[in-house]
Amino acid sequence: MLILILTGIIGCNSTLSRKKFTSQNLKGFPTQIYKESPDSSEPEEFLRAIAGDTWKYFRDAIDQKSGFVVDKVWLKSEEVADYTSITNIGLQMLSTISAMDFGFIDSITAEDNIRQVLTSLKHLPKYNGFFYNWYDLKTLKESRCYISTVDAGWLYSSLAIVAMTFPDLAQTCNIMIDQADFSWLYDDTLHHFYLGYDVAEQRFAPYHYGLLCSESRICLYWGMIRGDVEPEYWYYQERTLPANYEQEQKPQGNWEEQSGIRYFDGYYQYKDLKIVPSWGGALFEFLMPGMLVNERELAPLGIGGNNCRAVEVHIDYALNKMGYPVWGMSPSTNPKRGYGEYGVPLIGSRIGGYSPAIVSPHASILALPYAPEAVYLNLKTMLAKYDIYGEYGFYDSLDPETGEVGRAFLALDQGMIMVTLNNYLNNNKMARRFECLDGFEKIKNLLTADEFCK
Repeated sequence: MLILILTGIIGCNSTLSRKKFTSQNLKGFPTQIYKESPDSSEPEEFLRAIAGDTWKYFRDAIDQKSGFVVDKVWLKSEEVADYTSITNIGLQMLSTISAMDFGFIDSITAEDNIRQVLTSLKHLPKYNGFFYNWYDLKTLKESRCYISTVDAGWLYSSLAIVAMTFPDLAQTCNIMIDQADFSWLYDDTLHHFYLGYDVAEQRFAPYHYGLLCSESRICLYWGMIRGDVEPEYWYYQERTLPANYEQEQKPQGNWEEQSGIRYFDGYYQYKDLKIVPSWGGALFEFLMPGMLVNERELAPLGIGGNNCRAVEVHIDYALNKMGYPVWGMSPSTNPKRGYGEYGVPLIGSRIGGYSPAIVSPHASILALPYAPEAVYLNLKTMLAKYDIYGEYGFYDSLDPETGEVGRAFLALDQGMIMVTLNNYLNNNKMARRFECLDGFEKIKNLLTADEFCK
């Protein structure tokens, strides 16, 4: 068993072209590189202003033909990605709903925007009821014949929220949802999801999403809601790699049993903290599923408590061990080398973890439910020390050692910012919608019962 956790969302970027597609294909494009950042000393006003600017990405960076958000725009070179992913599309719809929740747009505009997305989705090629991972916006054909499990989890979860929010769109959403049976992507022998399915090769990926602390956790939640995965299968997911695997630390812990399933309640140690690790130690691996499932509230002794410790580790590691003025490391653009994977290596399972080199605002904002005062101070420090703010809010990344900024906006990261700010400022509206789905009670009962690092 080898656990890889990022290929599903971002691993294909390097194989896709970004030529012959310009700002003229979009509904709008920034007119200035730098914008005066929000200066309110009131945290809620400050964060709401960030949300307003972030929304503009999903207002403007939209392909006029399909209505799909583009994967990214590079401000320095004025280049525009000519592709998108189904995770991007899912977060685009959730960001549109968030803009409605904030009052940036009215419900009619929100519904019309999402209707265009759904109309285009209906015409995309699929396989076995599933959308492919990446689509070329010039042709609206798949960029690669590959079904990504984690991307499918984010898209179909988003479609369920759209169906709940806009009854007139529910039939269209539910038809798409009903066509995708997630048990097909679940390996009953290992009780882990496959990374995906290679349609060209007609075979499942040889790797699995086996670690519990991963953005792919959304697939478990969605599978439970749909009845494609039994709730107790949660305990088949690894909290650490097995002790005989080469990994960053030798795991500690005890063997436990739940629902007849024997599992190792393992953890790593960071100073005096016991923490269940992710694959590379990136903050979004821990926190992204919390956008739809309020893990902080439902599982303070389990996954929610572990998320809180992950935030503590990131803050301490960046500020104290590395001596950075700011914190929050997650996969993002590198100002010099394009996209890369970044995190705290000591809480990543793979040997060496991810590089602790680049800080991204989205990682800090994801931590709002767990450390709001620290996040507010961190964002203020970023704005004071770096030219990291533009028309669409925070640029994607900065190098705290050189001061260089990655002047790009990524749909994935903008979406995480938008949905998290909506939850934080609007009484967890997005997560509460997800809680209203039939079958969510199974998740609630499971999370309440599970306790980490006993």
